[in-house]
Amino acid sequence: MSSETPTIRAARRGAFPAAVAAVLLALTLTAPAHATAASAQPAAAAVAGARSAAPPLNDTVGQIAKGLIDSRLYVTTETGSPLSPADQEQVKAALGRDGDADIRAVVVRNDISKIEVGQTLRAVADRVGKGQTYVAVTADGRRMGGISKKLDTKEINQITTRTNGASLKDRLIQFGDLAEKKVDDKARSKAVAGYATLGVLILLVAAAAGVFLVVRQRRRTRQAQQMADLKTGVEEDVTLLGEDIARLDLDVMDKDLDPDTRADYERAMNSYDSAKTATERAAKPEDMQTVTTALEDGRYYMTATRARLAEEPIPERRAPCFFNPQHGPSVQDVTWAPPGGVARSVPACAADAEAVLNGVDPDVRMVPYGGGRRPYWDAGPAYAPYAGGYYYGYGGIDLLSGMMIGTMLGSMMGGGFGGGYGGDMGGFGGDGGDIGGGWDFGGGDFGGGGGGDFGGF
Repeated sequence: MSSETPTIRAARRGAFPAAVAAVLLALTLTAPAHATAASAQPAAAAVAGARSAAPPLNDTVGQIAKGLIDSRLYVTTETGSPLSPADQEQVKAALGRDGDADIRAVVVRNDISKIEVGQTLRAVADRVGKGQTYVAVTADGRRMGGISKKLDTKEINQITTRTNGASLKDRLIQFGDLAEKKVDDKARSKAVAGYATLGVLILLVAAAAGVFLVVRQRRRTRQAQQMADLKTGVEEDVTLLGEDIARLDLDVMDKDLDPDTRADYERAMNSYDSAKTATERAAKPEDMQTVTTALEDGRYYMTATRARLAEEPIPERRAPCFFNPQHGPSVQDVTWAPPGGVARSVPACAADAEAVLNGVDPDVRMVPYGGGRRPYWDAGPAYAPYAGGYYYGYGGIDLLSGMMIGTMLGSMMGGGFGGGYGGDMGGFGGDGGDIGGGWDFGGGDFGGGGGGDFGGF
């Protein structure tokens, strides 16, 4: 029998459950801490793994452009290492030899879109500021596209198609070779076309020059003949005045000769000398105006001299006879019309005025013309200065234009002579795309177009 009291036994019975409860409480308190620590370890590992798996930041347009300023190839960092250093050097050397196509290449990631390619190449080209062709190729070598100022979209597409299936290195080298050949072929074609065009232009110029020379030679021949005819006609007028002066044969040294008669006779002789000298010096029709102006003076002074010798009134100084200026000053105006022409008032000498009034043909001045003779007003434009000189002091062109309506000289005067007799004295006197900036875009799966962003730009 136990000697324990009931109180002790009761205490022992209560201590066991308490101990069990204490153990359970301790387990409850410690278990969450262990569980939390255990679960924290996988989470930290997951974060660390996520950080190690994150891709590097993409290259910006500025970085790519800077890399291509002094190099023909740029490999973007997100592509990894698709080309060994030796392969890169081979590509750079090959592209460096393609001087005419002037290519710069960028290796890009495989999942890049056509919009990113177009925008990137254009932006890079603008920043580099040199180069004629920019090409982008994916790291796996499967897709390629480019922009060019030397090649159009169709040509770029043809070249990229021909390089399909080659490795990345070989595709870049082949693209450069084909682009260079295409650019050179186009240059030669343009040169050939240019030479052909130049040849045609030379032939046309030669033909035009030949025609011009022939026309000019004919015109000069015609002008020379007209001048020869004109000079012959003027010389006839000068000779006739000289003969008239010689027939009078006044001795200007005769003291008994009336001073006014001597003065008029000397004026006539001086006019003759001036006309003769001017005729000898004349080189063109316009020079004959000076001659006939002098002849008109001489004719008037001879008329005045004869009047003084006959002790008759000195005649009024009027315009020369229209029908024949050799007749000297006119005495009256008569109404006259050329055959089939309009009637007009013209000055006439006494003999011609009488003829017209009596319905008889006046004595018309017939001048040399083309191997024959014609009235001076129908002998061509060379005779315009000839007529103008005779009527210079009497209204000149204004008087002549009215008198010569319906004649050859009249038709010229109606058009205006300008400068005295002017007028025509008979010859005497890339497929563009949507890239803009001059760039053509093309190539494989990338297609055309531009826009969006590339990498971190």
